[in-house]
Amino acid sequence: MSSARPGPVVAGFSGTPGSRQALRWACREAAVRRRELHLVRAFSTPLEELTRIHFPAEPVDFGLLHADVEHEVSGTVAECARDWPELTITGESRLGHPALVLREAAEDGDLLVLGPAQHGRLHHCLLGSTSDELLRGSAVPVVFVRGTEWAERHRVVVGVDGSRISARAVGFAFDHAARHGAELVAALAWDELPRDAMAPARWSLDWTDVTRGCERQLAESLAGWQEQYPDVPVRHEVTTTELPAELLLRHAREAGLVVVGRHGRFLMHAAMVGSTGRAVAHRAPCPVAVVP
Repeated sequence: MSSARPGPVVAGFSGTPGSRQALRWACREAAVRRRELHLVRAFSTPLEELTRIHFPAEPVDFGLLHADVEHEVSGTVAECARDWPELTITGESRLGHPALVLREAAEDGDLLVLGPAQHGRLHHCLLGSTSDELLRGSAVPVVFVRGTEWAERHRVVVGVDGSRISARAVGFAFDHAARHGAELVAALAWDELPRDAMAPARWSLDWTDVTRGCERQLAESLAGWQEQYPDVPVRHEVTTTELPAELLLRHAREAGLVVVGRHGRFLMHAAMVGSTGRAVAHRAPCPVAVVP
């Protein structure tokens, strides 16, 4: 049996109101999981931010900038410690591109918590936002926190599609619902035909049979998890009239957390038009967990 300590909850912090809300979520989650909280403040030069030309962290002296960031981190850690005295909280600042810094900091963590994306059009066109890069490349679940009403909502929503990645998302959702005493809504949207399919292709389908197949797939995806978490109330929803992102965003209005799996398939399509996970992470009014 491994004696390794459980990984911390890692929170990316930028000083914005959104990142402060995310830090609040991270503190609560670290307390519920009984994990340490590690706050990371990444800062980089404008040239590095836009070109990915990386500067060595030690030889370059940024003087007052680095000192200000260190002061901000230590002050924020002290604030969190006053509000959450039961937590072990650490903090650090690192020079480098935020996505790379946070991905490295979270490698041995339990999960990574971020605020909503903050980026300009030029930066997004050149590289994509920090949140997009971490959504695609993080080795641990990433939680994007938006809004302030999540603490009062005792409902977790998970998107299901029958894949192995979806199964990992289901497991994460059950665990989170059990920790927080929440209801779980498992939602499956059938989208095997493109929306612009010719009408006859859709008319020829037996929609009753399609719906039954979806219900069976959803039940199979939850099998085992409900036995493992018998105290979590579960509600099923299947639809053949909404896209997966539409279904999850509808439920997100009343949820405390939405959970989606991150798929490795159709990478070019996802990069060009956006996956379900990306759409939900950027548009949901509540926190969203993307599980790799």
